[in-house]
Amino acid sequence: MRAGLIPIVISHQGRRGDGDYLSSMEQHAYALQSLVKGANVIYSDSFADSDTEHAASGLKQGDILVLKNVRDNDDEKKKFASAKESSESNMVRFMSRLADIYINDAPATMHRSDTSLTGFVNAMPSYLGLQMEKELRILEEIKSNIRSGKDTAIIFGGKKWEKFDYVYEVGKNRNVRILCGGIPGQSVCYAKNSDSFNEENKKFLSETGTLETAQKLADQFAERVVYPTDFVLEGGEHVSISELRSKKGSIADIGDNTIDRFFREISGSEMIIYAGPVGRYEKGYNQTIRLITRFMGEKALNYTLGGNSADSMDDIGLEKAYDILGGKRITSGGAALAYIAGKDLPVLDAFRNKSVSK
Repeated sequence: MRAGLIPIVISHQGRRGDGDYLSSMEQHAYALQSLVKGANVIYSDSFADSDTEHAASGLKQGDILVLKNVRDNDDEKKKFASAKESSESNMVRFMSRLADIYINDAPATMHRSDTSLTGFVNAMPSYLGLQMEKELRILEEIKSNIRSGKDTAIIFGGKKWEKFDYVYEVGKNRNVRILCGGIPGQSVCYAKNSDSFNEENKKFLSETGTLETAQKLADQFAERVVYPTDFVLEGGEHVSISELRSKKGSIADIGDNTIDRFFREISGSEMIIYAGPVGRYEKGYNQTIRLITRFMGEKALNYTLGGNSADSMDDIGLEKAYDILGGKRITSGGAALAYIAGKDLPVLDAFRNKSVSK
């Protein structure tokens, strides 16, 4: 804005059908207003239509226009053959008439090919934003550390099991150990002990689509994959894997024996990558909190990937201490793991192959 630009902000929250999905981004506009002093944030509950055009036509210096969830637009998730083809979509054609340049500053979405992420690059002069630049530098730092042979522990948890394949690729580096909690940890444990699981958890895991990759991790990286040997069930009961089959209730956290093993594994590591909570910390189960406070104190390079990982740290007020101790946090989670794994990232590919110059 100091350069005389008037931003039109497009973004999303959640996926259609998910519990956290919001069509309106008005509350985000309010939050932005509190952060950007001296600016006038305007919200329009529209996207790529006449109301959007009307809102944009009235903008003046100092204004910021925020639009509704881009995923409400049918073109956003439409499958196009290429970024070039998506640049000819109705969404991109319409929005390109309202702006002069496009800036992508959403590193957490680098691994997606959504139209708003790849289509504008071939329709108008386009740039990567400052947050994108910062996170790419950190990710290159992580990759360089792994390539150089640094002893690395990845704490891999959370609920989004689509990251599993990325972690499998990173795990091919023999200096990397994978400490699995959350759904990944349950999946690897199931791959090794399927007969020990009760029907409730067995049914849940069979529907995640993770078990094939979990089996590969367990078979190929046996000594470098650490998975739970005990759990905490909903309600707080601690059970060993041998006891699980006779118990009722879903798994809520890793157990005390597992967390002690995790402590031993991270001790002395040269690099620790935190990529997802190991249990339902938001429901009061505390092993994730114990793990965070432990690895923060290690004399190691410390990196935290993704929003869920950062949220678990913020919920107990440790974000400032983590920064002071030299930890680095980035917004990209799945995208970061994909980058470290060497996967193709549609957003970066679109910029590399763009046909519109500055």
